[in-house]
Amino acid sequence: MWWFIPAFAWMFMIFYLSAQPTLPGSSAVAVDFFTKKLAHIGVYGALMFWMIFGFTSGFRRKSSNKQLVLALILTIAYACFDELHQSTVIGRTGTLRDVGYDALGAGICYLVFKRVI
Repeated sequence: MWWFIPAFAWMFMIFYLSAQPTLPGSSAVAVDFFTKKLAHIGVYGALMFWMIFGFTSGFRRKSSNKQLVLALILTIAYACFDELHQSTVIGRTGTLRDVGYDALGAGICYLVFKRVI
């Protein structure tokens, strides 16, 4: 269970940021969109990394396909929960599109651990 502390801490950070009514951004709409979507990909790629870290006891053992798939499912489930939570915050919206960017980040991490990319 101790190996999941980084994942839980990362989830708390995501929850905290989602609870903010506004986040800093660029005045240029395209730049703001691009950086925020890249942030979604990076943050959820990192959450996937920490989930795998927990399932493999700090990388002391090789990750199995079952562990990778479970980490992917849990990461995407948390992305859904986070977007739902964000939709309850005044000034914020939760979108399925953002869940897609989150899943993309988790999927990239999955492929790295599968040694596909």
